[in-house]
Amino acid sequence: MSNNNSNFRSFQVAVLVFILFVMAGCSTYPSIEPHQPVAASSGIISNLMNHDSEQEPEQSGTPEDSQLEAEATPPADEELDDADQAHFADLDQIEPVEEVKEQEEHANEEEHAVTPSEGEQQVMNIAITFDDGPDLKYTPRILDILQEKDVKATFFVVGIQVNKYPDVLKRIEAEGHLIGNHSYNHPNLTKLSSDELTEEIQSTDDKIFAALGHVPTLVRPPYGSVNDEVRQQLQDMGKEVVLWNIDPRDWDGSTVDDMFENIMSNARDGGNILLHSFGGKHIENTVTLLPLIIDELRAQGYSFVTVDEL
Repeated sequence: MSNNNSNFRSFQVAVLVFILFVMAGCSTYPSIEPHQPVAASSGIISNLMNHDSEQEPEQSGTPEDSQLEAEATPPADEELDDADQAHFADLDQIEPVEEVKEQEEHANEEEHAVTPSEGEQQVMNIAITFDDGPDLKYTPRILDILQEKDVKATFFVVGIQVNKYPDVLKRIEAEGHLIGNHSYNHPNLTKLSSDELTEEIQSTDDKIFAALGHVPTLVRPPYGSVNDEVRQQLQDMGKEVVLWNIDPRDWDGSTVDDMFENIMSNARDGGNILLHSFGGKHIENTVTLLPLIIDELRAQGYSFVTVDEL
């Protein structure tokens, strides 16, 4: 009887082991990696106990969502072939979107950078000069206009006028204008002897010095008459010859309209306009013209400078 009972218990144990073995073969365990050998039966039982005792978290979404997620996420230990490795290596070189955007914006800024020729007005300098003064009739009115318009000009003065009106010369300098030597009696310097030329320039310097305490370095030869000999002698005296490149012929009695058109059609960066504050036929026209050309040249982008700033 005891033998029968023993045999029966052995049979029960065998059946239980068989059932457990079958269940282990039909179940999938998350901890078992692909291609790994199955662990011993004791390990399987341990995994079964853990699996049964821990409730799996609830999955959100549909089964289709879970399938897509599983397909989109490759196993962590899956080896990539050479082509895939090269592809992901290229992806590693892709810059963040923010950096690319910043670089594109910077490139666009450089491509569309405004240069003076494209948009910004280029700085253009022009000088207004006055010969033959000073005097009491026209020079003070010209100075008033220049002061009102905030324009600095250059005055080439003759010694005989400086001797008569030193106070007007002082006003010219006090208001920030540049002064140059225009000889004493306004002769053609090319027709003078060396001594006569020296006397013309030196006498004017003396009158200017008496009024201002210094002498100018700039000389404008009367009529613009100069040759190599005159230029060299003036250079030896420490002088610099200054002529002009825009002449509206106010000394010849030109009308205001004609002078205006002349100046506007010849205006350019580095322009040097010849006018007179005394000595011409119709300096009244020059006084009328002055504010007109200042306003128009300024509207066209010109800045007014003295001749030493050109």
